[in-house]
Amino acid sequence: MKNRRLILLPCLALLAMSISSCNVSPNNPSHGEANQSQNDTAVNGVSLSYEKLTMYKGKSATLKATVTPDTATNKEVSWTSSNTSVATVNNGVITAISVGTSVITVKTKEGGYTATCALTVIAEEEETPYEPDTTDTDIYFITDSTLSNGTYDSTADEYTFSITKNYKQIYVNAPEKVIVIELNGVTLENNTNSPIYVEDCDTVEISAKKDTTNNIKDTRAAYVTDQEGQGKGAIFVSNGDLKHKGTGTLNITANYLNGIHGKDDVKVQKQTLNITAVNHGIRGNDSVTITSGTINISCGGDGLHSENSDISSKGNQRGNVTINGGSLTINSWSDAIQASYNAIIDQLDDTVPTTFVAKTNKYSSYSGETIDTSTSNFYLKMNSNTYSNGAYTYAAYINGNWYPATYKGTQSSGGQQPGGFGGGGGSRSYYIYQLEKPADATSFTLYRFKGSNITSYSLDTYNAKSDAKAFNSAYDMVQISVNNTTISFSSWSNYASGNTNSADVSAKGIKAENEIYIKKGTIDIKAYDDAIHANNDGIIENGSSPLGNIIISGGNTTVEASDDAIHADGSLTISDGEINVKSAYEGLEANVINISGGSSYVYATDDGVNATSGNATPSINVSGGLLDVEVPTNGDTDGIDSNGSFTQSGGVVIVKGPGNAGGNSMGAAALDTDGAASVSDGTLIIFGGTEKTPTTNSKITKTLCSSNSVASGSHTVSFSNNTSYQTTLKNSSRGCLVYSALGTATLK
Repeated sequence: MKNRRLILLPCLALLAMSISSCNVSPNNPSHGEANQSQNDTAVNGVSLSYEKLTMYKGKSATLKATVTPDTATNKEVSWTSSNTSVATVNNGVITAISVGTSVITVKTKEGGYTATCALTVIAEEEETPYEPDTTDTDIYFITDSTLSNGTYDSTADEYTFSITKNYKQIYVNAPEKVIVIELNGVTLENNTNSPIYVEDCDTVEISAKKDTTNNIKDTRAAYVTDQEGQGKGAIFVSNGDLKHKGTGTLNITANYLNGIHGKDDVKVQKQTLNITAVNHGIRGNDSVTITSGTINISCGGDGLHSENSDISSKGNQRGNVTINGGSLTINSWSDAIQASYNAIIDQLDDTVPTTFVAKTNKYSSYSGETIDTSTSNFYLKMNSNTYSNGAYTYAAYINGNWYPATYKGTQSSGGQQPGGFGGGGGSRSYYIYQLEKPADATSFTLYRFKGSNITSYSLDTYNAKSDAKAFNSAYDMVQISVNNTTISFSSWSNYASGNTNSADVSAKGIKAENEIYIKKGTIDIKAYDDAIHANNDGIIENGSSPLGNIIISGGNTTVEASDDAIHADGSLTISDGEINVKSAYEGLEANVINISGGSSYVYATDDGVNATSGNATPSINVSGGLLDVEVPTNGDTDGIDSNGSFTQSGGVVIVKGPGNAGGNSMGAAALDTDGAASVSDGTLIIFGGTEKTPTTNSKITKTLCSSNSVASGSHTVSFSNNTSYQTTLKNSSRGCLVYSALGTATLK
């Protein structure tokens, strides 16, 4: 089995790399310098992120060109491949076409400086094929030589095989053929390999015939290590697309690994599908698509899981998980949906409603053993000098694999401000990074690389490194310091972010490595982690940087989460639909939050709506819709918390939290911004205090409705034009302040 940690490196097909400063040669550099104006900075060189690169055929990787100096005016470059039959290059993205070697060259437009990367393309290792016993009468064979046993439909160009007898296995090896397996009330049970094993075909359709119940039982001992010739699921397709159709019922029990494992695309339509699996419920390496039917999954891994994120030979983006209709219920120990690219929930046909219900980890009803116990988390703690404004990237080298560190934020220690808020009275801030720890790991070596967004790692080229360090079984966080090129360790302790309930494994409701789209349907998630989460870490297989965006344009979404309800590393955009965050540690969190429509109700125990640091300047922008958010009024909580700005140009915002209305609050507040806060249109209703007084224009009227305590319960804010807004307070607040284009407000 391929090492997944290796595959998670930025070019994802990378086998080995030797990174050092690349050969750079000028081509008459004085010619470029002679044409510089007095205000221009001349180019004096170029380098590449890799000097040597080994790739699998058919994969993509990205070379990064760095033109020096950093202040150079003209950084335009061109790319060439010395052997385009082996590999092509476009704006630094290499596509490996065939086995062989090539030299990738980058050249600056100004000065003609060049840098090269020696590329080797090799064939991807293939798994040892399974060779069943052809004399075994308990195996039903569908091969080129047995196609006459099926019914051929010339219009559809497909062969249908009606299965009316119980077998231990159905084996398919019919390259480039479309095979339909029609199950007619049968049981397939196998304790030595996959009950349905597809070696090769164009497409295999598994149809449960109407009014029949069929059972597929994989009774092998649970997966421990990779074994040659073993199917990775109760239904396993090594080469070809998999479709599930028919209006009957198919029950799948997978004691070995996955319920359904397709190495290409997996689609489900109409079928009633009940899956119990120790690992993933449905894994489609290239994609998973649900268009209709009733699917119930109980599993120890991910409910729906895609693996690849590169571009297919037909130019299609791989890695999407899509739900376009049907009823899907998932109880998973890990993520309910894990998409290696995008996750999409929609309803293409209103006669086929989309319903998605998910519970993860300790909230799920999954009661079996789980295969995926491979990692937990550990943490690095450092002071501001070591952190150096995030100018470095950290990665741990464990058992021959790289584990990159993710910045988590700051922790305070020492004294506290009055009211219990950390950060004052002699407290000190520390900077925290999180890393994965494999279950079998006993020690690690820590490396530091110069740069804030390094996504490739080398044992030879680094900024600083440590000696091998043993893990401390009693603690999960170690403090580090750096002196020149040496990383040193001091005290161990336990990390606590304020939320101590989240799972050690990723146990999110919907997780995608690029973007998440919720367009239509009914979504109900109870996650022992983030409910909806989009990443933007590293580089994905298609050579691009992931976006980490979440776009909600419709649907009815209800969420309970032990960590964040909705978390986007990039931007969160809400334009329509209804969102109800019944409980969460943090409610809506993203680098940039844009709300233009819909109705969003949020209750969180820490921050309700939080704009965090990221690639863009943090901001919360409301131009329409309704946002009603509440947090406890005691403790270090903020109703709306922006590390940048808050801007309202329309819509209605009702925020309930700590602080006193009518005066700026130190520490926690209903509305807390590091940057500017402004209201130019719409209505902003604040129960509690603000850290900064929002700026307004002549259109906005400011009303201090109450400076006294406002009791918990239902309240109405009314205006003279008969417009009114109702809200319910879980906790009493210290006053009510209203900014509105509707005029003077009163509170009842």
